Amino acid sequence: MMKITSLVLSLGLGSALVLAGCSSTDQKVSDGVNKMLDTTEELSKAIDSGDQAKVKEVGPQLEDQWSSFEDDVKKDNKDLYEEIEKYLDPTIAGSEAATLDKEALGTLNEHLTDALKELDEKTK
Repeated sequence: MMKITSLVLSLGLGSALVLAGCSSTDQKVSDGVNKMLDTTEELSKAIDSGDQAKVKEVGPQLEDQWSSFEDDVKKDNKDLYEEIEKYLDPTIAGSEAATLDKEALGTLNEHLTDALKELDEKTK
């Protein structure tokens, strides 16, 4: 009887640790996505207003934000990882360009925002 109780308790504890790990990964991704969505919104406003200094300040922040949780996305949502990567790098490059191409950068930022919103929905 004692062995069965120990086994049940061990399985329960192991399950709780696995579930806690999953939720902390989901929370990390969710927090990262929300941070990036705030940044893409700020970038959109800077693009629309033609504030190139602000664009150059805000755009590169996306890379640091993404790097904090991208491995978790790559592991669990490969399709969305690739979609985000497809638009992230050109968005950052466009934000660092010598001249601001409002139309192109705005479109890239919109696609990136859409992919991030899709990831946000999937991780809820």
